[in-house]
Amino acid sequence: MIKIIYTKQSLKHLQQIKEFISKNNPQNANNFLLKIKQQIELLVEFPQIGKVNLTMNHENIRDYVVQGYKIIYKINDNNILIIAVYKNTNFDESILSKYK
Repeated sequence: MIKIIYTKQSLKHLQQIKEFISKNNPQNANNFLLKIKQQIELLVEFPQIGKVNLTMNHENIRDYVVQGYKIIYKINDNNILIIAVYKNTNFDESILSKYK
């Protein structure tokens, strides 16, 4: 069975999102992250749901937008690797090259 694996970087991104939302509403932050993670779990059944990442232009590295955040993930034989989760358009996607 395919499983979801998060990189340290993607977990850090999720924590930063939670901290940002928690400043105004801690309960909303938990609910928001739960919604994002539920959508990420859909990738197990529908790994092709995202579009091919334009920076990498590699069939297995894709973008999936959830709640206004871009989730960059890689489809592997036995897992879906969550590489990054971000909203900021200043995110440098060139760091993705190590996942090619």
